[in-house]
Amino acid sequence: MKRRLYLIALLLFIVCLLYDAVVWGALPNLPQVGAAITESAGREAPLASTYIALGSRVDAALPSLQVFGAARLSSAFGDGFARIAEDPAVAMDLIFNTTWNSEHRWLKTMYWAPPLLLLATLLLWSRRPKQVHAIGRR
Repeated sequence: MKRRLYLIALLLFIVCLLYDAVVWGALPNLPQVGAAITESAGREAPLASTYIALGSRVDAALPSLQVFGAARLSSAFGDGFARIAEDPAVAMDLIFNTTWNSEHRWLKTMYWAPPLLLLATLLLWSRRPKQVHAIGRR
C-alpha cells in the first residue's frame, strides 16, 4: 500500500483540479458579477486565472458542467454579490478574506487543494519504497 500511496494523491489532485476547472470556468458567464471577478482574478490571483482559463474550455465543451459550476458559484458567492458589485476591484480580496457560507468555505478549500496535492504527490513519489536487487539478474 505504501508503494502506491502517491497514486492516491495523484488521483485526488486530478479530481480537485477538474472540480476547480469546472466551477471557476463558469465564472465569466455568471450574470451579475462574473466579469468583475474574472478581471480581479486576472490582476490578483494567478491560480484562479489558471482555473478560469482551463475551465472555460471544459465548460464550453459540456454546457451541463457550466450549469453545475454556475450553480456552485451562485450558492457560494450569493451573499457577497452586493459587496462585489459595489467595488469590483477588490472582488478576489472579498472572496478569500471572508466566508459567507459552508459552500463558500468548501470552494476555498478546493481552491487550495490541487497545489498541495501536487506537492504531496511529488513528495510521496520521491519517497516511495524502491525495489532493491541484492543479486544480479540472470
